[in-house]
Amino acid sequence: MKKSKRKIPTIRIKELAKELSSELEQKLPLTVLPDGGIVYKQYLVKQIKNGNWAMYNYKDRNLIEQFFLKTCALMAAKAYNNVQLDKFHEIKRLDTCYWAKHCDTQVFKHNIKLAKDFTRYLILLNKLEESELKETHYKEEISKMFKWSFV
Repeated sequence: MKKSKRKIPTIRIKELAKELSSELEQKLPLTVLPDGGIVYKQYLVKQIKNGNWAMYNYKDRNLIEQFFLKTCALMAAKAYNNVQLDKFHEIKRLDTCYWAKHCDTQVFKHNIKLAKDFTRYLILLNKLEESELKETHYKEEISKMFKWSFV
């Protein structure tokens, strides 16, 4: 028995790809650069040496602000472009709070492994659970804000 292989016309696939990319560009007006940077209108978001994400003015490369998360930097670029400074500062606050709780979680995870005293272990476990809850809360807030900003 011969298996029949259906050939998918490549012309149709290319047309679909063009349609999908044009829809995506309308919903997300972002340009991804070869070096990993992302341009939103006149603002460039790229990773710097310390691992943070910096937001620059694309034309003159002036640093505007640094963020810990790429999504926060992109939302901030949109808010800055639309002159929504309250939203810009709210994004910066969420970014800082998330990163602080993320770092706390990492520290508590490390220290809980080294705890020899049971009471110290329980205290670290309690702090770990609290920081994980707050970290997920801030992560969900950032995700929700990103969806409302770009989708």
